[in-house]
Amino acid sequence: MTMRVMASEASAAFLLVAAVLAPGLEAADWSRLNFNIGGGVTTPLNPTGAYAGVSGNFNLGVGYNLNPKNSFSAEFMWNGLPPNLFVVQPVLAPFGNVNLYSLTANYRYHLDSIRHSAFGVYAIAGGGWYARHASIDKNFVVPPGATCSPIYLWWGYACDTNGFVITETIAQKATNAGGVNGGVGFTIRFGDTGWKFYTEARYHYAWSPRVATVIAPVTFGIRFN
Repeated sequence: MTMRVMASEASAAFLLVAAVLAPGLEAADWSRLNFNIGGGVTTPLNPTGAYAGVSGNFNLGVGYNLNPKNSFSAEFMWNGLPPNLFVVQPVLAPFGNVNLYSLTANYRYHLDSIRHSAFGVYAIAGGGWYARHASIDKNFVVPPGATCSPIYLWWGYACDTNGFVITETIAQKATNAGGVNGGVGFTIRFGDTGWKFYTEARYHYAWSPRVATVIAPVTFGIRFN
């Protein structure tokens, strides 16, 4: 998918969350809304790490603070999952791009000021929907009689009862699955405002068909409230 599509997905997710939160909010409640945006580096873990390499990520979220320490948020996340060439080339596997998109609901417990300093810490966990989209190089042709190894399952190819790749079928372009996540983050507040710089490490696991999606993104960005 193009960056334009990714931006469109993010905007749609943001507007959806805003539409859910807006009704019924009184004027005082708007001060409890929180927002975060950031990006960073994603490391795929096994079994995903066997087929994908290190890539970038983008994260956008909006939510509501129940009180100074407890918050909920809805987040849109994109992760690129480029092919691991050390695995792909030796087995003549497909070549292309894989993008992971997710929409999750998360709970965050946060201490915004440690001993009255500008530094804070938080823990976050949640779950939601994960979509993995594969785009295969049009020049790739599955070798005749290719054994249905896990790399072909990663790209979405089907296999026959004898364990060979069905070359007449087009590789599955998208997989959808539920998943969970959890991690920790650190914040630095800008003066006496609600704006903070944050860095976060999180673990994501999605029960994607054929090959589970397991990643560990490290994200840097800005939080408000």
